[in-house]
Amino acid sequence: MTETALSFSILLLLLVIVMTLDKITRTEYIENSSELHHAYYSQFVTPQTIAFVNSQIGLKKLKASDDPHLNDVARWEQGGKTWLWDRSPINTTLAKELGEGSSMSTHTCVGKAAARIILEEAS
Repeated sequence: MTETALSFSILLLLLVIVMTLDKITRTEYIENSSELHHAYYSQFVTPQTIAFVNSQIGLKKLKASDDPHLNDVARWEQGGKTWLWDRSPINTTLAKELGEGSSMSTHTCVGKAAARIILEEAS
């Protein structure tokens, strides 16, 4: 599958996710975070998130990761104070609506959710 075809299929998948999933609020997520983590943060992924992860990390690095948390694919920035994941674009409007903030950890979790979506779609 070409990169363009893969990107298009990922965007279609995102559209399906956004349109069909019941929205998970922050309160619901906190009550069952271990089961809902990926679904919760996936709802804040945008086409810009996918594009960011593809351009800044890429499928090759994602596939080569040995870390289940994908910590080995992103670089630290500003002398170790932040890392690439913190700059992942998110749907801030939906996040606010569902009770989520826009912290660096939120951006990291959304970026990693996007990375997992890319990996799932590539396999």
